[in-house]
Amino acid sequence: MKEYVSIDNEWFPNIPKGWQLEPLKKFGCTNTGITFTKADLVEVGNAVLSYGQVHAKNNPQTFVNPDLVKFIPDFLVKDKDSAKVNHHDFIFADTSEDLAGCGNCIYISEPADLYAGYHTILFRNSGLGCGKYFAYLFISDDWRTQIRKRVKSVKLYSVTQSIINQTFVLIPPLAEQEAIAAYLDRECEKIGRQVELLERKADAYSRLRRSFINRAVTRGLNPNAPLNPSGLRWNTHIPIHWNVGRIRNYFNFRNEKVSEIDFAPLSVTKNGVVPQMENVAKSMAEGDTRKKVCKDDFVVNSRSDRKGSCGTSPMDGSVSLIYIVLEPTNIDPKFADYYFRCNDWVEEFYRNGKGIVADLWTTNYSIMRNIEIALPPYSEQREIAAYLDEKCGKIDAIIEKICTQIERLKELKRSLINEVVTGKRAII
Repeated sequence: MKEYVSIDNEWFPNIPKGWQLEPLKKFGCTNTGITFTKADLVEVGNAVLSYGQVHAKNNPQTFVNPDLVKFIPDFLVKDKDSAKVNHHDFIFADTSEDLAGCGNCIYISEPADLYAGYHTILFRNSGLGCGKYFAYLFISDDWRTQIRKRVKSVKLYSVTQSIINQTFVLIPPLAEQEAIAAYLDRECEKIGRQVELLERKADAYSRLRRSFINRAVTRGLNPNAPLNPSGLRWNTHIPIHWNVGRIRNYFNFRNEKVSEIDFAPLSVTKNGVVPQMENVAKSMAEGDTRKKVCKDDFVVNSRSDRKGSCGTSPMDGSVSLIYIVLEPTNIDPKFADYYFRCNDWVEEFYRNGKGIVADLWTTNYSIMRNIEIALPPYSEQREIAAYLDEKCGKIDAIIEKICTQIERLKELKRSLINEVVTGKRAII
């Protein structure tokens, strides 16, 4: 632990002796990135990083991951020198779906012919010392608190240039900055390797889980059951006693608008429907601006960028208007929860959608209601659901243990970075 001195600052009232605290704007200026749509992306062109890449799970933040780079044509970069990135600059996302992502950025650790893209803020660095140290500082919770306390949200948190420019940065002596960066590179790489191994293990179990579901909901539990052609593109052969019908034959469309005051907000994730998560942006809208959901309703996100976000709701509540809410009539709710997680069905659902932009499309209920599905008798649906409850329950328990290990390692990394860049843990 270093010796600390007290200073008059709301965010960092105590800093290590020999360190300085300065406004970030003293060391550079901010510009906005280039505005364009996903439809403008090309295979070969001018390299660009936008907010989607900044928020990507495989963004290390301390250097540019080449896999994240996209490309735009020449006409979009004409007269856009203000968005041209220089070595040691930082690209911040100007919006985030949750508080945790407020402050996410990419450090340009090497010279690159690159532009800041849509929904980004480019911090043009002209005076910070060891850029890698500041990249780690910008990851730390202590530094991001300055942003998180200032952002406002309606459906997304907005990180403005003003908010970035109001932040302060901790500045150790240059030699210590370099030592901190090298130390964190080594330690974070060790943790990263452990996380990667565990994630591969969890993914293998997840694939096993999906295989159980896919087989059971498309073929049933009897491997020797005779099959007939179904006429479906996504499930070509089904047991002879199963029936083919349209979605509308098994569900009623629920389209009642309600207030979140009367019906608690729900989140629809790839793991099902849950009470609204704490880290999502809260709506400030008043009145009946959400869709009603009743217990056992099936809810699915109609947009392809949320592919696989669906589930049978275990409770009453409300969801955003973007969701399709279905009341089961001739289908077991638990079976429906498994059935519509089948990989082939998910692809079929979004394949029927209509494009918003090049790689974003939506499947409205007017389309969904006429999609055909193949189902077993109701009693067999319940048998299949019970079988999958048992199989998936065992796998879920294993995955949960692995995910707990992963979260502990990620928390260790966050804590390590925060302690080292603020001087709470001395490394020299």
